[in-house]
Amino acid sequence: MKTYRAIGIMSGTSLDGVDLAYCIFRKTDDVWLFDIIKANTIAYPTDWKDKLKHAGQLTGDQLMSLHMAYGLFLGEQVSGFINDHQIDKKDLLVASHGHTVFHKPEHGYTFQLGHGAAIAASSGCNTISDFRSADMALGGQGAPLVPIADRELFGDYDACLNLGGFTNISYDLNQQRIAFDICPLNFVLNRLVRNARILDKTGILDFDPSGRIARSGLLDGELLEKLNGIPYYLQQPPKSLGEEWVNEWIQPLLERPDNQIENLLHTFCHHAAFQIAEIIKRIPNCKNVLISGGGAYNSFFIELLRNNVGSHITLSIPEKQIIDFKEALIFAWLGVLCLRKEHNCLASVTGASKNVIGGSIHFA
Repeated sequence: MKTYRAIGIMSGTSLDGVDLAYCIFRKTDDVWLFDIIKANTIAYPTDWKDKLKHAGQLTGDQLMSLHMAYGLFLGEQVSGFINDHQIDKKDLLVASHGHTVFHKPEHGYTFQLGHGAAIAASSGCNTISDFRSADMALGGQGAPLVPIADRELFGDYDACLNLGGFTNISYDLNQQRIAFDICPLNFVLNRLVRNARILDKTGILDFDPSGRIARSGLLDGELLEKLNGIPYYLQQPPKSLGEEWVNEWIQPLLERPDNQIENLLHTFCHHAAFQIAEIIKRIPNCKNVLISGGGAYNSFFIELLRNNVGSHITLSIPEKQIIDFKEALIFAWLGVLCLRKEHNCLASVTGASKNVIGGSIHFA
């Protein structure tokens, strides 16, 4: 039985921070087993949050400079994480998703900030990064990447739903793994809260704790109808979303000076819960859905989702470590597959012409 040790790095579009997960993987009888040994979320310093938020407006020179600087920053966080937890660096692999700045599959490109060579140099560990480009070169969406892990690591569930900056789902259909982005969630909710500069006893809020602000709002029926009428929701997969799509389709609808922040949050939660539930209810024989991602802590949203899905489908919220670090765990495992020269990106999910081994290896 071969054992692999890897640290997965994940930075989400919601800018909550950098997730680091030190994991051990074992494969026996074609079954993958995993343990998350240590995991941390490192909050972004204010300057880094600002840099990442505005990265899409940089010139080419500035973006490439930030690409290297962010890689060095990530490597420093990994190095500190290794030292804090006294992790043995021998044969230790680092796998980084990077921070998405551009994702435009319709134009054939995607870009995740955080150069793998810089991470390797700064952390002193062999590093795998750039997981999406190989798939896009073969005509795929380059996303989502987690479905193969949902199938191999979390196969006891009929579907896996991630409530992150964007919601995505994966499930088996006709003996193939299907996955796609459903709609935005935390990316929009957090942006609304940040832009409103809401002050509480902890300072200016970055997000809506437990959805309590959204719960206090009222439903805007006209806005809800417009949101649910966006053409993307009628598209068949493969399909994926990014910030540019939000700016084009969602943001103009939310710029309503006559509407209060609590009403916007309340209505958008209803919108996302409806769209997600519509997908779940169409999955044949779906009885048990695993939920992960920061949205699992939004109790108002989870209530709406349960009401929309119905009592015959169980929404399973796992232990905190899986909620918080499932994606970091998965990228650690995708790095292991890349190292083993095994497919880690499914054409049935992305629409590429064939399965690929995604990732670029940088030796320390």
